[in-house]
Amino acid sequence: MQSFGNIVICHPAAIGDAMLATPVAAALKLNFPGAKISYWSHPSLRPLVLGLCPSIDEFVDFNKELGFFEQRKLLQSMGPDLFVDLSNSSRAQYLTLFTRTNVVRYEKSRSNSFGQQHAVGNFLETIRPICQDIPENLFPTIFPDAIAEELVPKLVASNKLEYKPLIGIVPGVGMHRPHRAWLPDGWIYLIRHILERRTHIPILIGGSDDFEVAQHINSEVGNSCLNLCGQLKLDETAAMLKCCDVVVSGDTGPAHIAVAVGTPVIGLYGPTIPARSGPYGYFDYCLDQSPNCSCIGEKYCRLANPNGPGECMSRIMLTEVIEKLHRVLGESTSQDVALEADADVLDGLRLDPGILKELQEEAALHPDGTRETDLPIE
Repeated sequence: MQSFGNIVICHPAAIGDAMLATPVAAALKLNFPGAKISYWSHPSLRPLVLGLCPSIDEFVDFNKELGFFEQRKLLQSMGPDLFVDLSNSSRAQYLTLFTRTNVVRYEKSRSNSFGQQHAVGNFLETIRPICQDIPENLFPTIFPDAIAEELVPKLVASNKLEYKPLIGIVPGVGMHRPHRAWLPDGWIYLIRHILERRTHIPILIGGSDDFEVAQHINSEVGNSCLNLCGQLKLDETAAMLKCCDVVVSGDTGPAHIAVAVGTPVIGLYGPTIPARSGPYGYFDYCLDQSPNCSCIGEKYCRLANPNGPGECMSRIMLTEVIEKLHRVLGESTSQDVALEADADVLDGLRLDPGILKELQEEAALHPDGTRETDLPIE
């Protein structure tokens, strides 16, 4: 097997894809332990990758505004003897033309087709021709333990919360793909269930785009959550996710950060396929409505409000999520939630009797039919 001493991984990607690709760096370090591995990507990923991923030795900022020749000059200054192109872009292909650098390139398999391999496997296929060994355990790859030890007690104390184990809730999916989100009322009733059990503190995780929806959800549960959406740096987000017993999320970056730090994820999926982009290693915990999504792979749902959750996501039942939550925590659901097939349904949320009674009482207090949730009882 050919040996390499200076490896550059080019991957100017979104957060989720970057996390899914971290086993590539781990495999390269396993096969070439003496090599220097540089990661060439968006500057925003620096705090998440450099220092927290032991397989990465150096981070180089990728500036998409630089012209082709400036980028080529930068690459040459790195002096790689192996260029691992995970970008799937034509520009990256041209950067290594007429050079003596060894190159391996990622070829993206067709997205949103059933029966395809997961993105993690797809990324690893890139380096299989040069790597004899692949790590037996692909995750965790990110280790924010030192940050967590300092950050978590500080946040709990500053918010005057009783210290308990944490459950991560990722209620938003950013502003560009709102159809991947679950119903806000689903999160509200799920968090109420968590709070009633009094065993965990729910923390709301996400970017600044998700702050508003998280704030609404938090107000509906008496501001009993720790709303961290838009409040943390990426390395701090990784630290908080590391401290959670479980994370509940749609298909978005924090779900894949959670996988990268080794935290179990309950994935809520509809417009995308878990087999391709689900929380790696936790497929049994996914709730998958992708077979029922008529807009699979599209940017917006054609059957619902373009600015809200997709129609398929509304089919994910509350009791299904609660059942998965109890399963991950190693607890029985029999005492806490009814799972009868004929349970009443509220806009796609199958409710337990306690919640249904609460809603009926609310409706009785508002004979005009209006309620705070603005959802009709069916």
